Amino acid sequence: MKASLDTDITIHLYMSGQEELLFHYFDTLYMHQYLYDNELKSKSYLVYERLGSDIGSNRIKIVTNKYLIHKGIEGLFKNYIKEYEYLFDSGELHALALAKAMGLDAFVSDDTKEYGPHQTLVRELVEGVMPFAFYELLFLRYLSSEITSKEMHLEFGNITSKSMKQHPMNFRQRMLITVRRFSRIHGSVRDFEWISEFCERKKIDYKNKMIKLKRYLLKLE
Repeated sequence: MKASLDTDITIHLYMSGQEELLFHYFDTLYMHQYLYDNELKSKSYLVYERLGSDIGSNRIKIVTNKYLIHKGIEGLFKNYIKEYEYLFDSGELHALALAKAMGLDAFVSDDTKEYGPHQTLVRELVEGVMPFAFYELLFLRYLSSEITSKEMHLEFGNITSKSMKQHPMNFRQRMLITVRRFSRIHGSVRDFEWISEFCERKKIDYKNKMIKLKRYLLKLE
């Protein structure tokens, strides 16, 4: 999958040493130059510098307006900026407009406020782009049997304690939301079909993994 990368999740994963989650699930990561030069640099100069090495090794591609002009999609990008400017702040707006204009599969962001881009894309109010937050990437890692429920909980805590002290997230709450999102009954057709294909490709027993996760979450009540 090709994905547009937002500032917040970049900071959260790089600060906690979990940036490999990004490279594990996405073939190519793109970030608009506005986010890199303005948002990221001002919010976390340390992460800005660390990201520079991954840009240099081509693991993350910085997209300039010159590149958009060269590809003939600058007008499309600007139209998306205008269309969604009333919904999101400038950083989120650039990241989402980039995903739409370039036809990228995914939008990677941890901004999960009620009317933020993640929730908007989960509800499919903006179509054509799949949203992923860091805890959903951990969920995919759990499904792939790389970690247990307890280990996923510990990694979640590591990320939130090192990079989200002002706005901490609750593990049990986020996992219940994630399970609901990817369920046949409560989730969208798009998300259920995507997770079904993911599990089939990885030869994952989804039902068994959900039983184990729900047992673990019950202990946290």
